[in-house]
Amino acid sequence: MDQEVFGLVADVGGTNTRLGRVGTGGVVTETVVKMPNDAYPSFTAMAKKYLVDQRPPKQVVVAVAGPVAGQKARLTNRNWDFDTREMAQELGAKDVHLVNDLEALGAAVPTVSAAAIEPLHKGAMTRAEGQALVVGLGTGFNVAAVDMVSGAVFSAEQGHASLPNNVVRLLETRLPDVSAFQTVENLFSGVGMLRLAGVLGLNANSAEEIATSSDPKAQEAVEICTDAFALMLRELAYMYFPRAGIFFNGSLAQLFLSPERRGRVLAPLRSDDQFDGQFSRIPAFLFTSDTVALGGCAARLLGRGQV
Repeated sequence: MDQEVFGLVADVGGTNTRLGRVGTGGVVTETVVKMPNDAYPSFTAMAKKYLVDQRPPKQVVVAVAGPVAGQKARLTNRNWDFDTREMAQELGAKDVHLVNDLEALGAAVPTVSAAAIEPLHKGAMTRAEGQALVVGLGTGFNVAAVDMVSGAVFSAEQGHASLPNNVVRLLETRLPDVSAFQTVENLFSGVGMLRLAGVLGLNANSAEEIATSSDPKAQEAVEICTDAFALMLRELAYMYFPRAGIFFNGSLAQLFLSPERRGRVLAPLRSDDQFDGQFSRIPAFLFTSDTVALGGCAARLLGRGQV
C-alpha cells in the first residue's frame, strides 16, 4: 500500500456490507472486505470491528440500501439506523456522509472500469458525454440519472411511481387479477415476483426460488415479468434519454438480462426508430462487480461527483 489511506467507504446492503479504505487514488483494493450484517447489531459496530488496529478515518461515505434524508438514513429491510453526527463521534471521523446505494452506483459510472461491466449487445460502448441511467432491480426498484461530464447524480423514487399503462395492459392479458400491482416496485422487485407468483397460484419463499424452479407457474411468472420489464425499459429510456448508456444492477437484473432473455428485454429499444433512431443506439450494460458502489462512495469522498 503505497498511498496515504485517510477515508472509509461502505456499501450497506440488506444481507451484507462491503467496506474499504480510500487513499488519493481511490478505493485501496486490498482493503475491501465483505461482512455479514447478521453478525452485528449496527453498522457502527461493524465498522469499529473493521477498523480495529487501523487509524481512524478522516472522512466516511456510506451507501445505504434505503431512503436517505440529509444526515439520517434507515436500512429498508433491517433495523439499522444511521445518523452522521453519532457515526462521526463513534468512528473518530471528521466528516460522515450518507448516500442512497443507487446514487453511489451512479457516481461510479463516469469512471467505471470495463472489467466491472458486461456489454449487453453488440457495439455497446460507454460515451463520455450526455446522460446515463442506473437501474437497480433486486430487493427493490429505483433509478439514478448521471451526467457523464460533471459526475452529478440525480436521484429518483421510480419504484413508488405508478406502473405505465402499457405494462398494466400486458398484465391484464396474462393475469386474472392485476390489483396487486399499483406501483413499479409492486412488480419489479423480489417482493413483486412473489406477488406475481401468488396471483398465478404458486407459493414461494423468495424470488430466487421462483427463478430456479421448474414449476410451470414459476416459469410463467418469470416470462411475464421479463416481457413487462421490456416495456418498462422503453418507458425509462423516454423519461431519462440516457444516450450515454443504461447500467443495470441487482439480482433480478441478472435474471432478466441473462443471455437467453436480454434480447427480449432490449428488443423494444433496439427496434425504436423514432428521433432518427437515437433510442435504438442507447448502449446497455450489466454491472458484474459487487464493489462498484464503493467506487462511487470514493468519488464523493474525493470530490469527483455531486451526489
